[in-house]
Order: sequence, then C-alpha cells, then structure tokens
Amino acid sequence: TPELMQKTIDKLAELQERFKRVRITDTSSVFNTDLLYTIELGHGLNVAECMAHSAMARKESRGAHQRLDEGCTERDDVNFLKHTLAFRDADGTTRLEYSDVKITTLPPAKRVYGGEADAADKAEAANKKEKANG
Repeated sequence: TPELMQKTIDKLAELQERFKRVRITDTSSVFNTDLLYTIELGHGLNVAECMAHSAMARKESRGAHQRLDEGCTERDDVNFLKHTLAFRDADGTTRLEYSDVKITTLPPAKRVYGGEADAADKAEAANKKEKANG
C-alpha cells in the first residue's frame, strides 16, 4: 500500500541520517573491513532509497514489482512501459526520470501463475492438438 511504502521511505531516510554519524576507527590501509562494510552500507542505503521511491512512483504491477492497492494491480504499458532511472542529488533527495523501452523482438505479454497458468497451458495444449488433428 502507499502508506507502507511511505513508511519504508521514511525509515530509509532515518537510516540515512544515522549513517551520517557512523565513524570508522580502523585506520589501516590493508584489509580494512570496517571501511569496506561502511562503504557497502552507504551504497546499499542509497540503492534501497532509490528502489523505494521508484516503487512508490510506479502505479502498476509488473514482473517482481507487485502492488495490491486499488488501480495498481495490473500492468500499465501506456504509462509505465519505461525504464526508471533514479538519481541521488547532492542534497540527498531522490530524483526519478524515465526512458522509453525499445521493443526489438518480443512484445510484452501477460505473465500468469498458479491456477491461471495451468488453465492457459491446458488451453494451449488443446489448441495444438486441434491443429494437429485438423
């Protein structure tokens, strides 16, 4: 839901603020895992924040991105057949831009799972059998 996504964005902003206070006490220049883990944590927080803002802006369900709130449960190719480009500006805010997807071979198709997938498989098998018996 939008409320839960906003809660996630707020929590990530809080973690970003806490991260500003992280201090590295290991000053060695060889195998400095404190430095490595701190750098990785900072990058991980940046990526998580970009993903959360991107998910909030995408008012549809597509692939692994699934929204259950009303009006967002289906894929929306008209508005969201786009690549989401997320940037962290100098002030720490996340800025989203979009670029068009170029369809070169296969057009987007509905993905079906579970019972719906089983029914689609049976229908396809029946069509093949019908064509073969022709």
